[in-house]
Amino acid sequence: FHQWNFQKGGKEYRAIRTERYTYARDRKGPWLLYDDQQDPYQQENLVNKKQYADLQSELEAILQQKLAAVHDDFLPADEYMKKWNYHYDFEDSLRPDS
Repeated sequence: FHQWNFQKGGKEYRAIRTERYTYARDRKGPWLLYDDQQDPYQQENLVNKKQYADLQSELEAILQQKLAAVHDDFLPADEYMKKWNYHYDFEDSLRPDS
């Protein structure tokens, strides 16, 4: 947490990777979707594109299952910092849109 503060574009996210795809969501929703076979350098983000809606839903379901299996509530970073008594500069938590 806070290795790259929010002022510099850091954010909380969770992701999965299959043999072919990389899918990530942040706390606001789907964020990244890449076809790693067709686009190994991840240049074209496919998230929220109509033709990939079914795939995105499938990957979201897999991600949610994995989060549930490990009891990950995907809380804001500060909640984990407090929970595990991790000392940090609260200024790192300030988001540009706050």
